[in-house]
Amino acid sequence: MKSITCYLLLLCMLFTTCYSLNNDLDALLKLKKSMKGEKAKDDALKDWKFSTSASGHCSFSGVKCDGEQRVIALNVTQVPLFGHLSKEIGELNMLESLTITMDNLTGELPTELSKLTSLRILNISHNLFSGNFPGNITFGMKKLEALDAYDNNFEGPLPEEIVSLMKLKYLSFAGNFFSGTIPESYSEFQKLEILRLNYNSLTGKIPKSLAKLKKLKELCLGYDNAYAGGIPPEFGSIKSLRYLDISNSNLTGEIPPSLGNLENLDYLFLQMNYLTGKIPPELSSMRSLMMLDLSINELSGEIPETFSKLKHLTLINFFQNKLCGSIPAFVGDLPNLETLQVWDNNFSSVLPQNLGSNGKFIYFDVTKNHLTGLIPPELCKSKKLKTFIVSDNFLSGPIPNGIGACKSLEKIRVANNYLDGLVPPGIFQLPSVTMMELRNNRFNGQLPSEISGNSLGILALSNNLFTGRISASMKNLRSLQTLLLDANQFVGEIPTEVFALPVLTRINISGNNLTGGIPKTVTQCSTLTAVDFSLNMLTGEVPKGMKNLKVLNILNVSHNSISGQIPNDIRFMMSLTTLDLSYNNFTGIVPTGGQFLVFNDRSFAGNPSLCFPHQSTCSSLLYPSRKSHAKEKVIVIAIVFATVVLMVIVTLYMIRKRKRHMAKAWKLTAY
Repeated sequence: MKSITCYLLLLCMLFTTCYSLNNDLDALLKLKKSMKGEKAKDDALKDWKFSTSASGHCSFSGVKCDGEQRVIALNVTQVPLFGHLSKEIGELNMLESLTITMDNLTGELPTELSKLTSLRILNISHNLFSGNFPGNITFGMKKLEALDAYDNNFEGPLPEEIVSLMKLKYLSFAGNFFSGTIPESYSEFQKLEILRLNYNSLTGKIPKSLAKLKKLKELCLGYDNAYAGGIPPEFGSIKSLRYLDISNSNLTGEIPPSLGNLENLDYLFLQMNYLTGKIPPELSSMRSLMMLDLSINELSGEIPETFSKLKHLTLINFFQNKLCGSIPAFVGDLPNLETLQVWDNNFSSVLPQNLGSNGKFIYFDVTKNHLTGLIPPELCKSKKLKTFIVSDNFLSGPIPNGIGACKSLEKIRVANNYLDGLVPPGIFQLPSVTMMELRNNRFNGQLPSEISGNSLGILALSNNLFTGRISASMKNLRSLQTLLLDANQFVGEIPTEVFALPVLTRINISGNNLTGGIPKTVTQCSTLTAVDFSLNMLTGEVPKGMKNLKVLNILNVSHNSISGQIPNDIRFMMSLTTLDLSYNNFTGIVPTGGQFLVFNDRSFAGNPSLCFPHQSTCSSLLYPSRKSHAKEKVIVIAIVFATVVLMVIVTLYMIRKRKRHMAKAWKLTAY
């Protein structure tokens, strides 16, 4: 009897195992069918095929089995499926890890997920799941440690049912459309280390009870949320915190000095809020701090001197505030500082000359302040500097030679200062620069004969004292879109090669001493939207073929000595909204119709020999008077009469001459 019982028990176990194996295979095949939408490629999950082998499904891509061939892990990542997650997922009831991410899956989550009671990791991030997040699916997931629903289309309130997940360490509902308040009950996740609720539409006050999460290392509540009130001072008690981000969250009030108690904090991001008051000097107690971003707020006062203790800082972003005083010299001594962006404040005094001397600078931007003195000479000591931006200050002196040798640079912007002297010639050969803005200074000298740089898109040298010729080597700037050389002292002719640049859209060389004619090649530069050649000494005629410039909006050649007639084909330039041909030597009649209907007389003023169709000075050419018609008629009649008389006289003469000849011949014959 005992042996029969054992036999039946063994048989039952074998049957159950076989059924479970077949069930896992069947579930995977049904999942494949549901997850593959109509847009999915045929080869998506192509190795998920029926198999007679007991362990065949364990070799499916992304599938991991235990010793009994039960599926314990499923990882389907970056497969463009476009379908949905079906209820069969619940049949894989031995799953410990479920990762279905970046697969473009849609629809709501099936309630059958609640059957996955062994689950430790649930990652459904980067999909298009929608609807309310069904918190009740987690009731049986007592072992769950990580729940990642980042970057989906979930909406409604944050689920409170998940607070029963006492082993949860990682929770991310970021990048969705959740609304309402953060539940107070979220403070009950005693083992939680990472909480991400950023990029939603959350409102209400940030619960101070979150400070009870004593093991929390990362807290992200910012971006696109709109909380009421400020930062809970209680957050200063989360000593384990290493990353705090409450940026772009409608925060008001002052920065709590208690945040200085976060001695382990590496990253503090509070940018894009409405924070007021001064920067608390207590923040200098965060000795591990590497990145500090307080930009785009309403902070005032000075940078605390105690910040000199923050030796690990790599980033200081204080831009767009109301900070004042000087930029402290200790900033240049911070050994690891890579990014200093304090633009659009009220900083004054001399710019510290030791900035960049640590050999680490990558991003440097002090635009729109009241800074004086010289540009620090060692900004590019690191050889990694990408942005060098000091525009809109009161800086003087030359650009340091080190900038001209800084091959890592991508942006050079020093406009609107009092800088002078020669520009380091190497600047015009830097390979990675996309924007070079030197306008509104006092730079002098000639541009180098060789200019290169495949990345340069904007070259703005306006309103300086540059002399010499415009180099034809600008043809090498194959990415150039904007060329601004106006208000300088350039001489010579406009180089024809400039108009061979494939993406040039805007050129302004007005206010120089340029001579010669407008290059014919300008008509071949079909990308141009704005051309300004005004205030020079150009001669000759406007080239034929201007109608080829089909996207040109602005054409200004005023205050030159251009002659000839106004090209009639301008009437076909339908994109042209601004035309200024004034103060030249144009002759003839101003064309009418077409795009000429857009322009008024000011566009053609100052051309003494130019006739306007609607003015009396031009009417004699268009509509001759009756007197002139009568005079012309008399002249014509007189000419016709004189011609007739002459013909009659000639005819009579010929007849008379012929008669004499015949009479003479008769007399000779008779003799």
